[in-house]
Amino acid sequence: MGLWATDEPLAKKGDHCAAMNQVNTPLHKPGRRRSAASHQAILQATLELFAEVGLAGLSIEALAERAGVGKTTIYRRWSAKEDILSDALYLLRGGNPLPDTGHMRDDLLYLARASRESYARDPFMGRLITKMMAELKTNPKISRAFVEKVIAPRIQEFRPIVERAQRRGEVREDLDATFILLLIFLTVVLGGLFIEFIDPEGQHVYAPETVVDTLLRGIAAAAEETGT
Repeated sequence: MGLWATDEPLAKKGDHCAAMNQVNTPLHKPGRRRSAASHQAILQATLELFAEVGLAGLSIEALAERAGVGKTTIYRRWSAKEDILSDALYLLRGGNPLPDTGHMRDDLLYLARASRESYARDPFMGRLITKMMAELKTNPKISRAFVEKVIAPRIQEFRPIVERAQRRGEVREDLDATFILLLIFLTVVLGGLFIEFIDPEGQHVYAPETVVDTLLRGIAAAAEETGT
C-alpha cells in the first residue's frame, strides 16, 4: 500500500506491501546470486519494522527474524540499515489508477475520499509516514531517498489531472503546474493524515468536500470558481 488510496482489499497482516511485490527493486550489489523471495521478505520486513520502531530502533536481529532469514543474508547484501530502508522504499512506488471524471473537482474529491478511507482502514501507512517525518529532519540520506523514490514520482503521476484541467480552462493560467501538484498532494492526499497530529478532533472539519472546494477557490479560473 502506498501513500495514496486504493480500492483493493486490505493486505493481510505482515503483508502491507503485497500489492507492490511485482516492483523491480534494485539489488544492492548486482552480480551476486540472491533469492528473490528472501530479498523481497527483507525489504517488506524493513518497512514494517520501521513503521513500528523507527530507524533507530530497527535492528538487524529483529529484521532477520521478521523476514525469516539469517543475519548473514542481510549483511551480504547491505552494509547499513539506511541502505536497506532506501531500497525498501521502492515497494511504495506502485500507484493506483487515477480518476478521469472530466472535471477537476470530481477527480480531487475521488482522491480525497479514497485517501481518507485508506488511512482509516489500515493504520500502517500512517505509522510509516509518522516515523519518516522524523527522519526527514535528521537523516539527509533517507530524506533524499524518500523524496526521489516515493514522493516525487507520485506527485508527477497527478500531472495528467492538472493538465486536463488546464486544457478545460478550470485552473488559473498564472499558476505553475508543479505548484498546483504540490498543493494537491499536501492537502488532498496527505492532509487527512496530518490533521490527526495537529488536531485529533479535527477530522470532522476536514471533510473531502471542504478540502477540495477550499483548494479550488485558490487555483480555479475565475469562471470555474464562480461555478463551484
